[in-house]
Amino acid sequence: MPFIIFVDFDYFYAQVEEIMNPSIRDKPVVVCVYSGRTENSGAVATSNYIARSLGIKSGMPLPQALKVGKDKAIFLPIRRDFYKEFSDRVMKTISSYSDKMEIASIDEAYIDVTEECDNFSEAVALAGEIKEKIFKTHGMKASVGVSVNKVIAKVLGDMAKPDGLKYIDPEHVEGFLDTLEINKIPGIGSVLSSRLNDAGVHYIRDILRADPSGMTEILGNAKYNYLLDIAENRYSKPVEERVRKNFGRYMTLQENTRNPDIILPVIRKAVDFAYEKAPGTPGEISVIGIMEDLDIVSRSYSSGRITKENAYTIANTLLNKILVEDDRNFRRVGIRLGRITNNESLDDFFGV
Repeated sequence: MPFIIFVDFDYFYAQVEEIMNPSIRDKPVVVCVYSGRTENSGAVATSNYIARSLGIKSGMPLPQALKVGKDKAIFLPIRRDFYKEFSDRVMKTISSYSDKMEIASIDEAYIDVTEECDNFSEAVALAGEIKEKIFKTHGMKASVGVSVNKVIAKVLGDMAKPDGLKYIDPEHVEGFLDTLEINKIPGIGSVLSSRLNDAGVHYIRDILRADPSGMTEILGNAKYNYLLDIAENRYSKPVEERVRKNFGRYMTLQENTRNPDIILPVIRKAVDFAYEKAPGTPGEISVIGIMEDLDIVSRSYSSGRITKENAYTIANTLLNKILVEDDRNFRRVGIRLGRITNNESLDDFFGV
C-alpha cells in the first residue's frame, strides 16, 4: 500500500513577497500580472487570504481588484524568475525526504514515502515533519494531505487550507469516497461538475451507478475511466519521480538520541536497503542526520567502488564525525549512495 504526501504552498506568490518583506505581513497582498496596455491593465495572479476576504481573487481584472482594494491592499508586480528560484530551494528541502518526488507545479509536489515509512502513522508523522521543516527553513506555510494515492492526497491537501494537515488512512478510504463530492476531484472544474450534477452525479461514488454512455458523452473516455478508478478505489498512478542519480533510505529512530549503539544498527539497515535498490556499485556514500530541531547534517566519502561491506565501516566513521562535530540528538538517519556504476565486470562484458 503506497503512502503519498501532497504539499501545496499556500498563496505562493503572495507568501514569498511576505517572507521577503515582513512589513507587509498581516496586510492584504495582491500579486498582479500587468498587461502593459495601460498603467492599471492586467489581472490578479494570486492574493493572500486577507485580500481574498475583501473579495480579491485570482483571475480578477486588475481595475476591479484596485477598486475593491483601494487604500487597503498592497499590489505588487509578479516576479516569476524570483519565485522559481524560491520554489527550487523549497523543493530541494522536500526532496531530501524521499527519492520519489514529483513536482507538479511551482507550488505543488507529491512525495512517495512508502519506502521511508513502515506504516501509515509514520507517513503522517513524516508529513508533519516536512511541513515544519519547510516553515522553519524557508518561512513558507504549506497545506499537506496524506493518503494512499495522489488524488486523495491532493483532495486532502486542498481541504487542509490554510496551513493545515489532513490524512485518511487506508482503512477509512472507502468511507471517505462515499462522501467525496465530485467537484473536489482534481481535473473536474466547475463546468464539468455542473454538467455531472445535472446528470445526477454529485459524489464520486455516483459515477458507478451512472449510465456509461451518458458519462462518456460528458467526460470523454479517458476522464470517465479516471473517475471510475477513483470511485472503485483502484487509482494507482505513481509519483513520477525525477531521474534518480542517488539511491538512499531514511529511517526514523525510536527516540531522539545520539547514542551510536542505537543509531548504528539503523544505519546498517539503511545501507542494506540502499544497496538492494541501487543498480550498481556506488563511488560515494553519505550519512545524513535529521536532527531533533529538523536541521539536516551530512558527511560524505568518495572512492572508486564502495562495496557494501566497506560501506558499513565508512558509514560508522561518517556517523562518528557528525557526533564529534555536533552535540544535537538525531531524530532520523539516512544513507545516500551516489556515482553509481554498473556491476558488470570486464569479464561479464566480453563473455570470458
